Amino acid sequence: MIDSGQRVLLFSSIGHALMHMMTAFYAVIVLTLAVSWNLPAEDLLRLYAPATILLGVVSLPAGWASDRFGAPAMMVVMFLGLGLSSIACGLVPTGDTLALSLALCGIGAFGAFYHSVGIGWVIRTAKEQGHAMGVNGLWGSAGLALYGIVPGVLITLASWRAAFIVPGIVCLVVGAVLWVQIRQGKVGDRAMPQAKGTQVGRRDFWRVFSVLSVTMALEGVIWQAVMFGAAMVFEVKLAPEISALRDGLASWGVATQIVLWVGLATSMIYVVSGVAQYAMGRRIIDRYPLKATYIVASALQVVAMLALAMGNGYVALLGAIGSAVLSSAAGPIENILIARYTPSRYHGLGFGAKFVVAFGAGPLAILLIAWVRETTGSLELLFLGLAVISVVITLVALLLPGNERDASLPAPQAAPAE
Repeated sequence: MIDSGQRVLLFSSIGHALMHMMTAFYAVIVLTLAVSWNLPAEDLLRLYAPATILLGVVSLPAGWASDRFGAPAMMVVMFLGLGLSSIACGLVPTGDTLALSLALCGIGAFGAFYHSVGIGWVIRTAKEQGHAMGVNGLWGSAGLALYGIVPGVLITLASWRAAFIVPGIVCLVVGAVLWVQIRQGKVGDRAMPQAKGTQVGRRDFWRVFSVLSVTMALEGVIWQAVMFGAAMVFEVKLAPEISALRDGLASWGVATQIVLWVGLATSMIYVVSGVAQYAMGRRIIDRYPLKATYIVASALQVVAMLALAMGNGYVALLGAIGSAVLSSAAGPIENILIARYTPSRYHGLGFGAKFVVAFGAGPLAILLIAWVRETTGSLELLFLGLAVISVVITLVALLLPGNERDASLPAPQAAPAE
């Protein structure tokens, strides 16, 4: 029989997948929208900048609401708000950039709920935190994989409007099911178990959060730059390969659009990173010191950024995959550290503050992508700069506390849902 903790992991994981897909799929939809509305893709991409600001800023009040009203109820709010906002995007009049920007703001605002609410919810109720974060991360990466596939398929079969509306309907259905489960007492929450060797104190909390505030902000720029810039990079660097694939299928009478293949390439990034994160949860994060793992992942980002900047075709694709895998290793470590050093009653605010910092980098990444592409015609200079940023992240991460025995974390005992 499925216990409450497993149900929490299931709904949180579904939410992770939908949130990541729906806060990223505009990067693919915009390529078709630019043709349909006869506007430059970079100009339409800028419409998403306010939404990315909300994706960070709203994390803090969402975290407060989670502490006040409970994580399960706030997850329902996220599903319903995200679904309605996405449907609104699909119903905007042709060429109405203001209406589209406002609807996208809804996606950003309600998407901000997930990490403030869902991550702490999983960690508090999990018996094996690293494993649970690996499973949850696998679903998140699946959502990122789908952000390329779902709009590509729906645009090919129907239109860009369907690419917004269909995921929105799915969100509404999941939110309704979760609400019923809560009402039946099958889904709840509990306090955070104490880890051996970790003292929750004001000094340790501020040390961890001060260091992570710097690393998470810079890592956020890298993450968002890869998420929103990869499609534009692949459109250019994989052009010969995509052309060959399209010509091959055309000879068999199958016509495909470039956006479908670009979407599949971006999806591959997160399929691989999701599998890697699942494997790392139990094999690495639950076994090795968090600090050392975090530093190694940060250092290897330098190589990934150089591959994206200087590589051609498949080398750039491998660089993007490598970057996503390394970010998938760093994210759960940050989450576990914050959960360990933050009192349970303030988990919502703690995670809200984290994602204000992490997602606050989103607008900067989008504006940098648009500016560098307009100025140079490509994104090589951007990723060279991010290689330097990766060096800075590695150096700052050395200041994290490393005296606790991460591998000694006991499995929390089962507790009834609150």
